[in-house]
Amino acid sequence: MNSIRLTKYTAPALILGLLFFACKKKEGPQQGSARPGSADVKIVATVDGDPITLGEFLERFTRAGIKPDRDDEMTVKTEFLNRLIERKMMLREAQRKRIKVGLPELNARIETFRSGQNKDIKETLAGMGIDFEKWKADIWEDLMVEKLTTREVDRHVSVSGAEIRRYYQANASEFDRPEQVQARQIVVSTEEEARTVLEALRNKTDFAALAKQKSTAPEAANGGDLGYFAMGEMPAEFNVVFRMPKGAVSGVVKSPYGFHIFKLEEKRSAGRRSLEEVTREIHDKLLLEKQETRHHQWLKELRTRAKFEVNYQALEQ
Repeated sequence: MNSIRLTKYTAPALILGLLFFACKKKEGPQQGSARPGSADVKIVATVDGDPITLGEFLERFTRAGIKPDRDDEMTVKTEFLNRLIERKMMLREAQRKRIKVGLPELNARIETFRSGQNKDIKETLAGMGIDFEKWKADIWEDLMVEKLTTREVDRHVSVSGAEIRRYYQANASEFDRPEQVQARQIVVSTEEEARTVLEALRNKTDFAALAKQKSTAPEAANGGDLGYFAMGEMPAEFNVVFRMPKGAVSGVVKSPYGFHIFKLEEKRSAGRRSLEEVTREIHDKLLLEKQETRHHQWLKELRTRAKFEVNYQALEQ
C-alpha cells in the first residue's frame, strides 16, 4: 500500500465547496444494483476501518467537475483520493472531539446557497442529478470540518506586531510603489460621438456625470473612474494620462475598444508604502503561512493515530 501525501493548508470545504457549483449528473447503476467487482463495492481506501469505495470516489470526482488531461489523470485522481482520505480523518476527529453542528447552523449555510437562486434549491439540485438529502449531508460535513479546523488550527496561530515590523524591515523593497495615476474615462463607439462629448466637456459639463450618461465602458456607473494604476497596467493608449497635469482632459484617443476621452484626477509619486499602509497585507500573509504550517503538522498528527490503507491501483479504471 502507498502512503498518503500531505497537502498544504486549504479551506475546510475544499472538496465539497465545489460540489454545488460544478456538479454534473451521475450516470451508472442505481442503488441496490451493485455487482461483485463493481465500483460500488471495490474499495480504494479505508480509514480506521471506514471504507471509501471506488463508486463513492468516482461520484465525488465527477461532481467536483474535474476533467484532467489523459496524461495527468492518475496524478489528479491520486491527489483527489488523498484529499478524501484527509477529510475522513478530520470527520472522525471531529466526532472524537464531540464537535456538533446544530440544525440552525445547517439551515443558515443552506440559505447562503439559496440566495441568488431563481428557483427552489431542491429543483436546482434535481436538475443537476443531485439528491437533496445527500447534498445536505455534504454541507453538514463541511461545517464539521470547518469547526474542527478553527479549533485545531486557527486558534493556535497568531501574528504579532513585532513579526509584522520584522517582515516589513526585511522585505522593504517588496512594498516599493511605482508612479500611479487615478483617471476617469468616457468610451464611445464613433469618433463623431467622441467629438461631441469632448465639446460638452469644454463647455464645463461634469466629466463623471457625462460618463454615466454616455460611456459604454464597464466603469461608467462609477463616473468612469478607473482607480489608480501604474504605467503598463493598462493598454498602451491609456499612457497619455501620465503626461497630463492634474485635472486635465485629453483629446480623443482611439483604441481597439473604441474612442476614449480621459481625465486625470490624481497623481501618486513613486515611493515605498508605509508600514501602516501594508500592516493588514503583511498580517494576512504571515497568518496564512502559519496556518499552512500548523495544518500540515496537525494532519501529520492525525495520520500517526489513524489506521489506513490505500489502493491507488484501483483508480486505474
